[in-house]
Amino acid sequence: MDPRNSAQDVIRCDLCEIPLPPLYCAICHINLCKVCVGEHLLDESKLHIVVPFKHRQSTPSYPKCQEHTTKLCELHCEQCGIPVCVQCVSSKKHKAHDVEDILSYLEGRNKALQADLEELGKLIYPKYQEIASSFPAQRVDLQRNTEELISAVNKRGDDWHREIDNIIRKLKSDIKETESEHLAFLKKQEYEINQTILEITHNIGELKELLDSNDIYLLSTYKSKNAELSKLPPKFIFTFPCFSSQRIDTEQLLRQFGSLTPLSRSPECISLDDLDQRIAHSTTDVGLFDYDDEFHTRNCALERVERCSNIEDDILIC
Repeated sequence: MDPRNSAQDVIRCDLCEIPLPPLYCAICHINLCKVCVGEHLLDESKLHIVVPFKHRQSTPSYPKCQEHTTKLCELHCEQCGIPVCVQCVSSKKHKAHDVEDILSYLEGRNKALQADLEELGKLIYPKYQEIASSFPAQRVDLQRNTEELISAVNKRGDDWHREIDNIIRKLKSDIKETESEHLAFLKKQEYEINQTILEITHNIGELKELLDSNDIYLLSTYKSKNAELSKLPPKFIFTFPCFSSQRIDTEQLLRQFGSLTPLSRSPECISLDDLDQRIAHSTTDVGLFDYDDEFHTRNCALERVERCSNIEDDILIC
């Protein structure tokens, strides 16, 4: 197995393979020992930034110029909003444009990112957490309201059923009472008519006996009842009760039964400024937005890049 590919192999100089090289070229991304760094810096085809190996991760990487591929962008054009090299500044495209050192620009951008991170972690994120924590309580309130509404509707329905049942019982009772009264009247009429029929039958029998007997005395004492019986009883024309009802008006029933007010959703305007003072005094750590010292390390690296002294401790720019 190649020892350089072994997981236990130490870091080596990329030029001479001496173990534990103390330096690192942030542009070429290679490890360098003290002996090889001089030779590496003699390559003037491009810029070299040599930093202590322990600071290799915090060193900013200069972008390559898109127009002049052998140059690195050390400046930033404010009008165009892009990194540019020294040769770009003298060209017509960026002439008279305001430029600043790209490290200063990077430092400003890092400060803006740091401010965004602070705002997200300490102000915006806690508010979203607060809003999210309210949903379980809202669901409980919704369920409780639903149960109360269903209970109220059921109670109203029971009241209506009770009233309707009472109405139905009364109507049935009135029908039975009317039937009983009319049945009693019919029985009385029937009885009177049957009694009259018996009387007529009896008279017919008597008349036949008188005619057959030729009894002068009986014939002389006979008194006719036909005039009395000819007075027929009145004939009643009955109009039976009818059940009449109105068309069921659902809208009217809804108005009488009860209706639901619509669910309203009124958005509340939340101002993050109102939360600044409260959240500023909060000592709770925001786990999701916990961040390390990368920004501070990067800012320190920017200061080190601007110095050029001992290559053991600082950055060497050539």
